[in-house]
Amino acid sequence: MGTRNLTMVIQDQQTKVAQYGQWDGYPEGQGLTILSFLEEKTNIEKLKQILPKVRFENKQDMKQKSEFFKSMGAEDGWMNMEQADQFHKRYPLLTRNLGGEILSKMLEYANQKEIVLVNSEDFALDSLFCEWAYVVDLDKNTLEVYKGFNQSAITPKDRFYNLYDKKNRYKPIKIVKSFSLDKLPDAEKFISECNKQHQRDKTLSKSQDNDLER
Repeated sequence: MGTRNLTMVIQDQQTKVAQYGQWDGYPEGQGLTILSFLEEKTNIEKLKQILPKVRFENKQDMKQKSEFFKSMGAEDGWMNMEQADQFHKRYPLLTRNLGGEILSKMLEYANQKEIVLVNSEDFALDSLFCEWAYVVDLDKNTLEVYKGFNQSAITPKDRFYNLYDKKNRYKPIKIVKSFSLDKLPDAEKFISECNKQHQRDKTLSKSQDNDLER
């Protein structure tokens, strides 16, 4: 299902991973994928070890990618299925199909000199499009879950306040739940907690809107 999402990793107060995902962004989908990865403590340690190798693509990388698109006849980044298969083979870490699987996929490239990713952090700006997001903050030792369709104001304490554009009806995505990496819930509780808090926030937001209309 096309539920757009964002998977992020923070280390040393820097965004190291900000992966756009096209599919299954809800907690029952990409949320569980990320939860399952983090439940293996060795995965967290491996992730910490390879993050220094990670960098976001630069102008030269984008130029090479553009040339690759042209070489296979893709116009303006639009690809047919055959071209998409070629792209995924050439750039396995850049496909929108990965979503939360980017974390485990990165570990497969641990022996490489560097790991190049696309920085999609700005996708969190307009929560009309970013429906769910998952932030693994290694500094805070937490997994944060964010939900889109946010029309209520955010404050300087919110993670994405720096992206705040007051002109937009939909504000940056807003946190609904934070879990300690040392005390992660099981799958059932994770889904329940994320959706329960989301419904509470949704009800509160609707109530606030009604008050404004009176």
